[in-house]
Formats: sequence, C-alpha cells, structure tokens
Amino acid sequence: MATSRELSDFLVAVERRAFKQTAYAVRDDHAALDIVQDAMMKLAEKYGDKPVAELPLLFQRILQNTMRDFWRRQKVRNLWIYGQACCLHLAVVSMEKIATH
Repeated sequence: MATSRELSDFLVAVERRAFKQTAYAVRDDHAALDIVQDAMMKLAEKYGDKPVAELPLLFQRILQNTMRDFWRRQKVRNLWIYGQACCLHLAVVSMEKIATH
C-alpha cells in the first residue's frame, strides 16, 4: 500500500513528463494542465491505496482516458458550434435572398 508520502513523491516525479506528453497530444497548455491535474486527482482518490509499483501503469491509463474524455468533449463542442454557425449562415443567406427579391 502506498503511503501519502509515496503517492506525493510519485506525482511530483511524473508531473512534468505527463504535462509535456499531454500538451503535445492536445496542443493546448491550459487544457493539458487541467487534464494532468484531473488524472492526478483520480489516481489519488481512487487508487491511492494501491502498491507503489502499480502506480505508473495506473496513472498512464488514467491519463490516457482523461485525454480521450477531453477529445470527446471537444468533438461535441466543435460539432455544436459548427452546427450553430451553419444554421446562422443559412439564415443569413435566406434573408439575403428574400431581400433581393
């Protein structure tokens, strides 16, 4: 079982590398910081009682899943924003056609 000190030491050791990996993957430093912090919180809350030897693999899996969650949310947001922009464009085009006739 990992003590709170061991867990803290592990998180300090992987923080920089995890941030760089995530920033490269999502291309947004602010989002990368949020993702890494979320992954660290999930590890501490749900798996803090696991042996220290298991923490690296658990953290990588949590980090990867948290990145996937980010990409899913971005895809939905982008589809919604794109859909709204298309509707707005169609409305403007329709209004222009009405105005010219």
